[in-house]
Amino acid sequence: MRIMTWNIYGASFGDRNQRFPIIKGAIETAQPDVVCIQEAFFGKSRKMLKSIEGYHVSYQTNWYPLPGIIESTKGGLVTLTKAKPLEVNYYPYRAQGDWFSEQRWDRLLGKGFLETIINDKEFGRVTIINTHKVCTYTKDTDQYLESQADQLLKRIRRQKENGDFIIVAGDMNFQRRSKLYPQFKEILHDTTEGLHDAVESFRNLHLFEYKTIDYIFTGNKYHCEPAYVYHKTWQKYPSDHPGIMVEIKPDR
Repeated sequence: MRIMTWNIYGASFGDRNQRFPIIKGAIETAQPDVVCIQEAFFGKSRKMLKSIEGYHVSYQTNWYPLPGIIESTKGGLVTLTKAKPLEVNYYPYRAQGDWFSEQRWDRLLGKGFLETIINDKEFGRVTIINTHKVCTYTKDTDQYLESQADQLLKRIRRQKENGDFIIVAGDMNFQRRSKLYPQFKEILHDTTEGLHDAVESFRNLHLFEYKTIDYIFTGNKYHCEPAYVYHKTWQKYPSDHPGIMVEIKPDR
């Protein structure tokens, strides 16, 4: 199974017409089985993702800012799957950040996780959890981020008890040195661990400054081949986060 996660920087309006075709083309070329997209806040993002052939597109919309006319995507989260979803649910985080800091934008748009359930011929029933947690800006963690992590971990444990194969992907907004990382590692496998050394070489391309805060976790440990989504012909990377893709293979 090939899994991709990508924060597409959907809040940047000025250059979307240049960036979105690159993102669409990268997904079409890679042909992942599962794609977890963050920051697909508005209709233009959803339209681009829905135009990619061969995928079922899962998301939910908010009633604001203009009901029935302009509706934002809940959490900015969209999940693409080649398999038809059996079930799609969105769960808002109970803690939504501080109104009196940069977190007000997170709070206004709302943070949560999108859960898409599919059947896969190799892995059986799969629960895909796509999330984008609150930004901390000045420190590694705060009460909002920790509360969101706690809520998400409880859901993951519940789905694991059901026997589902779990995929958790997205912009987690905590780094590996954070005290939150071991909590996820305790119950999940970090398929992106092999990218540790690649971060520095990716930075050396001078496309942008980047700190590793995006992950693809799975509920079981399999052979993993992770990589950043990048092509040498791109003059500028099409987001402020590099997309990550991993191919997982069951042990034979």
